[in-house]
Amino acid sequence: MAKKVKKNRYKKWFFILLIFNVLYFGYDFIKTPAFFYHYKQIFKKVFFPPIIPSGNFTYGIDISQYQGIISWSKVKKMNEKFPIEYVIIRATAGKKHRDNFFTSNWREVKKYHFLRGAYHYFRPNENSTLQAKNFIKNVKLAPGDLPPILDIEKMSDIQSSDNLLKGIANWLEIIENHYGVKPIIYSGAHFFNDYLKSNFNNYFLWIANYNKVESPLENMNWKMWQFSDNGSVNGIKGPVDLDLYKGSFSELKKYALK
Repeated sequence: MAKKVKKNRYKKWFFILLIFNVLYFGYDFIKTPAFFYHYKQIFKKVFFPPIIPSGNFTYGIDISQYQGIISWSKVKKMNEKFPIEYVIIRATAGKKHRDNFFTSNWREVKKYHFLRGAYHYFRPNENSTLQAKNFIKNVKLAPGDLPPILDIEKMSDIQSSDNLLKGIANWLEIIENHYGVKPIIYSGAHFFNDYLKSNFNNYFLWIANYNKVESPLENMNWKMWQFSDNGSVNGIKGPVDLDLYKGSFSELKKYALK
C-alpha cells in the first residue's frame, strides 16, 4: 500500500510540474523537441525505471558531454545499487568534433580506477578517413584501456548503403592499423540486423536494445549490451546509458590493450 501511495505522489508532482512549465514558458516552448525529450525522460524515469538484468554480468555506463560535469567520487560510491566497473566515453564525432568533456572525463575515470574506453560517433554523411584521423588525433590509448569503439547508428542520406559500409570498413581498418587492436562496434539491434550483420559479425559487438528481452541480439555472439538510456547514477545529472558485459570483470579486462 505504501508503494502505491508513493507512486501516486510521483504522478501528482509530475503533472503539477508539467502544468507549471506550460504556464511559465508558454505554448511555443512546449512545441519544441527539447520540451518533449525532457518530459519523455522524466516520464520514463518515474513510471518505467530501468530493469537491471541479473546474472554473470559486469556493469558499466557510457557518457558524453550531454551529462555535463560529473562528480566521479559519487559515481564510485554506486557499488551497492549498481556496481559500475567500466566507463565508456565519447571522444569524437564526425571529422572535426571533439567531445567538450572528453579530456576531463578520460582523466577522472582513470583516477578513480574504472576500466575505460573511448568511442567515436560516426556521421554517415562525412568522410570516413577524416573521421578516423579525428579519433586518432584526440585519443591516446594506454595499456589497460578498452579497444577503440565505433558508434554507428544511422544510414546516410547522400550515399548508398554499400558505400556507407565501405566507409565503416575503412574507418575500422585505419583504426586497427594505428592502435594494433581490433575495434569494438556499437549499434542498435535493428540497425545492426538490417545493415551490418552480414559484414561485421566477427567484431566485438556492443548492442543497444531497451526492450524487455533476455538478449539484445538473437543468434549473434554479442559481448556488451546497452539495456537502458534512462539510468540514474550518483554524481551525474540527468539520464545515463546503462550497460553490461556478458561475463566477469576479469574476462572483460582480457580485451584491454596490453
